[in-house]
Amino acid sequence: MPAQARKALRRRIRRLLGFASSLFGAALAATVGWALLQTPGSGSFGLREPPRCGWLCAALGESLARLSYDLPFILRGTLQRPEACIVFLDENAARTLGQRGGVWDRQLHAALVRRLTQEGARAIFFDLIFSDPWPEPGVDEDFAAAMQENGRVFLAAAMEVDAGIGARQERVLPPTATLRRAAAGWGSIAFRPVDADYGIRQLSTGSDLAPVAAWRIAQKLGAALPEEREQQRWLNYYGPAGSLVNVSYDRALAADGVASGFFKDRIVFVGGRSTISELNLGKDEFRNPFSWLGAAFSTGVEVHLTATLNLLHGEWLTRLGARRELWWLIVTGVLLGALLPQCRPHVAALLAMLWISGLGALACWLFARRELWFAWCVPAFAQAPVALGWAVCARYFLEERRRRALRDAFGHYLSPHVADRIADADFDLSPGGTVVEATVLITDLEGFTPLAEELANPELVSRVLIEYFTQTTGHILEAEGTIINFVGDSVLAVWGAPLAQNDHAGRAALAAWRLHADSGIEVTGHTLRTRVGLHTGAVLAGNIGSAKRFDYAVIGDTVNFASRLEGMNKLFGTAILISEALREKLDARFAVRPLGEFRVVGKREAHRVHELLGPASDTAPAPWLASFARGLEAFQRGDFDGCERQMHETLAMRGGSDGPARFYLAQAATLRERKAPENWSGIVELTAK
Repeated sequence: MPAQARKALRRRIRRLLGFASSLFGAALAATVGWALLQTPGSGSFGLREPPRCGWLCAALGESLARLSYDLPFILRGTLQRPEACIVFLDENAARTLGQRGGVWDRQLHAALVRRLTQEGARAIFFDLIFSDPWPEPGVDEDFAAAMQENGRVFLAAAMEVDAGIGARQERVLPPTATLRRAAAGWGSIAFRPVDADYGIRQLSTGSDLAPVAAWRIAQKLGAALPEEREQQRWLNYYGPAGSLVNVSYDRALAADGVASGFFKDRIVFVGGRSTISELNLGKDEFRNPFSWLGAAFSTGVEVHLTATLNLLHGEWLTRLGARRELWWLIVTGVLLGALLPQCRPHVAALLAMLWISGLGALACWLFARRELWFAWCVPAFAQAPVALGWAVCARYFLEERRRRALRDAFGHYLSPHVADRIADADFDLSPGGTVVEATVLITDLEGFTPLAEELANPELVSRVLIEYFTQTTGHILEAEGTIINFVGDSVLAVWGAPLAQNDHAGRAALAAWRLHADSGIEVTGHTLRTRVGLHTGAVLAGNIGSAKRFDYAVIGDTVNFASRLEGMNKLFGTAILISEALREKLDARFAVRPLGEFRVVGKREAHRVHELLGPASDTAPAPWLASFARGLEAFQRGDFDGCERQMHETLAMRGGSDGPARFYLAQAATLRERKAPENWSGIVELTAK
């Protein structure tokens, strides 16, 4: 084929690939928008079961829908509503008025109603439950008389839920008959629904038989309420928690607590503010749109007042129709997915950012001017990033070569599988770390120090170390461990960091056993064997270096104790010692031998130590293990003669070579001479590291 024809063919192939890329991008972005919107709670389309996209899509879709509702409030800011105020039953008021516990004296409420009546309050609502009569005679009657004198006092009713077998019943608990007859009206204060993040966004109106308090109050105050009561409405918050005018209960009650005329023509809501002191006022707080900025949650009474003002002024929010919202998102996804792959990456990124900014501006305008909202964060923070990501991937498919090089580089330090996961993951390389549970392995080459002095040849010593490290790292990487560093002839490795591993303890134990079974380097007549210490616990893992030099490390008491375990091998003549914490995580694949309890230097608490004997399939039960266990039990209860008999029996069964048995023979002899204390605990105190 002529060169010109080959060029034309390549151009046609590129155009075909570009068209296919745009087609796939359009389908992908549109599908993402559809999947996230068609989830329970996010689209509010009445779906009872999650679609095939699963719970992950449901959770993400709901989060983006909530964010679409919340963000315009933050950008709009706070609105003033001086015609209403809140009287808080807070901790300071409780102390001042001598109230203890969650139920306040209703004589105070009667006095407050008379005070507000005198001040000319427009209406009063108690966001408190009065379903039980007051124990002192005459108190409820006085409270009722105060409410009748006012004529515009509203009360709250609780909602009791009875979840029986196969049925769920709700029952309204109204105020007592005495108070109910005196009130201008009463309504439920149960929030329906409460979002997954404990936020109240929908404006519930209840039903004709069980109206919510906000609807009842607005109705009695002459608000022009809509006929379609069951239509979905959304709360229009006026600001963060505390932005509505409020005053403490004790100040509202005192004649000089607030300025004269403070309550005149105001709608006054009375409710609690939570506390964590002994003055238990209850916890009734909910997330509001401003909580994203760290603002406090709104109290229940603030939410009720917001709903009441929304109904009084017709200021509630509505959401774009379900079908319109869905079709709009599909069209948006098609346009984004088809356009962005045709642009260079930096142009595509610029267009995506402009699109997101314009979409946010449109959402804020509709929110402020039309009191309308829609799930705009789905195209802004899901569809646009997906389309942009596909565009970048389509343009930079050669980036895979860089990824492969990175994986190969990490492969020198990690197993290929872990290196792949490292290359795919998003790690925070800034200085600092994260506390994780991990298993730490520390090795030491037995007899290396005197051998190095004997050889006196750095090149020969280095060859010995290289052979040892090659052998050691091979077993660690095979078990998908991470090699942290080499210090002299010691190796520090970890499982469970930087990537989480559910079976980190088992992997580390298997690596330790394989390393021990494969050890035995012969140098000038010396056999060098590996000693290992293993411990599981919390470590701080991360860049324990600086901003200019990355140094991945693990630090903490877990590392220190693993090092102590490795050193204890010298006392016992063992190869692998593990902690109790690690033993608890091992399954039946491994056989271990308990060696007793020890208190190491620098530690207050005693620790149980075990010897790892190997895989259970390769370690048949032996009589000497039972004999050693009996000897250890005798030692721990102070029977040193019995300990010696059993340890001698253990040595006889093992041909005279068992380090732990010899250790306890020496301990028993020493303690017999020194006479063990009466409160002997069986814990061995180690005086050397």
